[in-house]
Amino acid sequence: MGILEAPAPLFAWLDAQMEGLLPPWGRLVAWGAIAALVSMGLYRFLSAQGRIARGKRDLARARQELDAYDGELEGAWPLIRGLLRAAFRQVGRVGGPAVAASLPLLSLLIWLSTAYGYAYPPPGTEPVIRSQPAELEARWRAARSRGTGDQAVPHVVVADGDGRVLAEVALREPVPVLHKWRWWNALVGNPAGYLPANGGVERLRLELPRQEVLPLGPSWARGWELSFFLALVVASVALKVLFRIE
Repeated sequence: MGILEAPAPLFAWLDAQMEGLLPPWGRLVAWGAIAALVSMGLYRFLSAQGRIARGKRDLARARQELDAYDGELEGAWPLIRGLLRAAFRQVGRVGGPAVAASLPLLSLLIWLSTAYGYAYPPPGTEPVIRSQPAELEARWRAARSRGTGDQAVPHVVVADGDGRVLAEVALREPVPVLHKWRWWNALVGNPAGYLPANGGVERLRLELPRQEVLPLGPSWARGWELSFFLALVVASVALKVLFRIE
């Protein structure tokens, strides 16, 4: 588990509490509203709202002065520098709080992409698995119905041309990509596990079925993204207007 995935158990617990009350799309709408409330509230708390408001006025005034100038380019340089100075100062006032306020949202997105992204194939079916290098053979091994631990989840077995097993990974979560551990996995881990660091297989791509939370509409709109991001945007705009967040 990566650093950004530390809140994942809390997300899973809250989602389980909502499971009996809301359908999947309803839970995603609720998550969008919660994410907007936390992110906007954190941004408002961390940012200097008064200075940002004054910065907006300074930026608008510098822009108006430049637009009103009707002379040689040499005389416009001080106005251009003033506009750039005001713009960079505003970025400095807003950038830090915005980045800090986005971290809870980023953690939630990582968890949602696993919890609502893909599913294991139906019993009796196997996904197409593409390996890198392509000459290796990757096989799907279904979970044991009475197994426990790693035996209760499917496995991916990779062998070379002579049938020697190079890797066997328990697919603890339905994630479509398996790879070796990289440094960035300290921030964002792969919940399905990793390929052996000293093995001959570099990457596996599994064609797992995507979860659909909406029964209607085009296929791209039936996943978790539309319900969540639509709720996030609407709730964020409403909070910004309601609480006059700069």
